[in-house]
Amino acid sequence: MNKWEIAFWCCLTLLVMVSVFSAYSIIDQAYTLTYHKVSYEDTEKDLEKLMEIINKTDLTKKQIETELKDHSHSEFMNFNSDTISLNRVLLIFENDKLKLVTKQW
Repeated sequence: MNKWEIAFWCCLTLLVMVSVFSAYSIIDQAYTLTYHKVSYEDTEKDLEKLMEIINKTDLTKKQIETELKDHSHSEFMNFNSDTISLNRVLLIFENDKLKLVTKQW
């Protein structure tokens, strides 16, 4: 084999490897951005619901339960415990009054 043939195959191999890595990076970035977008939408929904709860109720557990009945995840919420989970936020009650709002992670 001539030197130019060896150089050609080395360059071709390198080009293919760089192209495959670039395609993988672009696809990975797209999935990451999509995941973040969904995550931000859930957080934004929780914030809107919290603003609604704080503005429309006097922060008693019964009134908050009424407000949360139309929430998209209301069938998964346990209203019998002292903690109610939204998408990414926990509402913690003490003596049927809202005591604390904290993140779920």
